[in-house]
Amino acid sequence: MRFSVVPAALSTRTTAVTARAPLRPVTNRRRLPSAARPDRRRRSRPRLPQRRTREDAAYGQSLAYLRVGLSNNAAVAATRAPQSRERAAELQISILADRALAAYGAKRYRETLIYLDQRAQIKRETVDLMVLRGYCYLNLKMYGDAERIFTAAAATGSKGANRGLADLRQATRPETSG
Repeated sequence: MRFSVVPAALSTRTTAVTARAPLRPVTNRRRLPSAARPDRRRRSRPRLPQRRTREDAAYGQSLAYLRVGLSNNAAVAATRAPQSRERAAELQISILADRALAAYGAKRYRETLIYLDQRAQIKRETVDLMVLRGYCYLNLKMYGDAERIFTAAAATGSKGANRGLADLRQATRPETSG
């Protein structure tokens, strides 16, 4: 059996351990064409079901991450396979809402407003997110904007918006205790 030397530069790993060139046997066997090999028949695989399965798996993984509050992981999982427009929009809306809630919980009110603005470009804002926006404005001492948002949300009958209006009145006209 003859051996040929593979230069270290051509090996897959170039470390101090592979400084010596590895030896590999040289064989003169010819390969038969794939049609002549009985164990290697060409099998046609349908591509569409496999793509659909990957899409479903990535979508499900994204939803699972969102359920436990890991919106960054959900965003990464959503990019693992191409999604339909509807699913991509739905995931984006959910991810942005989750990020807005997390930012508000961390008292990052400007960041919360950015996430809410991005979400509002995709889908109309729900009443509970309008109340969240109002509280962001209230905490940033943007009382005019907070009043406008709380008033609009209160017109729908939201208890959170009515509570927001009361908190706004208390912040702008604190009652003196005497």
